[in-house]
Amino acid sequence: MSLEGGSTCTECGILAEDTALYFGGSTVRQAITQDLDLRGAKFLQYWGRIGSENNMTSCHRPICRKEGVLLDYSTDGGITWTLLHEMDYQKYISVRHDYILLPEDALTNTTRLRWWQPFVISNGIVVSGVERAQWALDNILIGGQLAPYAHGDSLYFNGCQIRQAATKPLDLTRASKIMFVLQIGSTSQTDSCNSDLSGPHTVDKAVLLQYSVNNGITWHVIAQHQPKDFTQAQRVSYNVPLEARMKGVLLRWWQPRHNGTGHDQWALDHVEVVLTRKQNYMMNFSRQHGLRHFYNRRRRSLRRYP
Repeated sequence: MSLEGGSTCTECGILAEDTALYFGGSTVRQAITQDLDLRGAKFLQYWGRIGSENNMTSCHRPICRKEGVLLDYSTDGGITWTLLHEMDYQKYISVRHDYILLPEDALTNTTRLRWWQPFVISNGIVVSGVERAQWALDNILIGGQLAPYAHGDSLYFNGCQIRQAATKPLDLTRASKIMFVLQIGSTSQTDSCNSDLSGPHTVDKAVLLQYSVNNGITWHVIAQHQPKDFTQAQRVSYNVPLEARMKGVLLRWWQPRHNGTGHDQWALDHVEVVLTRKQNYMMNFSRQHGLRHFYNRRRRSLRRYP
């Protein structure tokens, strides 16, 4: 990614984790990716901020629309650009998480993305005009069919015994949302990813999201996901229940009933617990230390990972 008028720092505070891309240059302010292969991609997500609520000198509050930030895409090497999203100057003074579905026209193997803040050209020279609010980006991620490109394999459940994924104890005192990507079976109903959508026990083959505040002795349901609604991968988001906003909380994804190996498979990826102070935990299930899950990847036996 090429940057103009930007650097890596915390001048606009912490958006997601550690430092962010900060743009406070006196002329052009923009970030442009290299040409990306977005064939098969589904969404783009990132954390963004324009100015700040407390009007910091290094990240002062915007006052007009010209201080907003535009997200464009180009499929012809940057000759022409198409608007994808406008980061409104009034809505981004606090940190926001954007999740944007990519349009079909952007799904090429030569697509580049650009975040930029409008500027004025006077006598052929770029000038900043009115003092513009500074802005920042963090945790930019492009996601595909199920597993986001940046996060490797997803969890795949195909075992003949218990199928569940459980976290280690979490501090959810300041948590606001739980987000993840889930797929149950598939539209193509392959041998490795299928579900019986017409059987008498289909509703019992849902995947439940639950929490426990007593180390797994009892579980409470946050949401249930029916196979008929998740034959294609979907990203979902749920508010953390008030009763779960404490320390030592376990989360688990559990399928109460299935027909054994080769049937009713499901997959899970890119779990996030978003905190109220705009920080987040990114938990990649295939790598996260301390996560307990019961599953098997294709052509592997059922294992328990402590």
